[in-house]
Amino acid sequence: MALILVAEDAAELAEMLKHVLESRGHQVAVAADGVEMIEKAKNLRPKLIISDIMMPGAYGSAAFKSLQDDPYTKGTPVIFLTAVSPEQAVRVVGEGPGILILHKPVDIMALIAAVNQMLPAA
Repeated sequence: MALILVAEDAAELAEMLKHVLESRGHQVAVAADGVEMIEKAKNLRPKLIISDIMMPGAYGSAAFKSLQDDPYTKGTPVIFLTAVSPEQAVRVVGEGPGILILHKPVDIMALIAAVNQMLPAA
């Protein structure tokens, strides 16, 4: 399966996401903030990033924009998790191919469907 980077500052949610994804055969790396997300994405080059929008260090949205400026990580699809309204989320992260927004609390079946949708075909 694929290497997925989970960037989430709530440790319990990060562990739950890791467990769910690993149970489906994916490899999972975890970052606790936006700065760590940037570092791990550049080093590991995951096939997909699942990121909280609002995290310490650098928001997931700012980290995403940084990754889009890097030729090695540009185009990596991202599923953003957020508790803000859909309108606010779109204002912060934008819209387009490679971006999907899911709202917290996370529906596991919706997350699995989103992961399957966003992963590039092997």
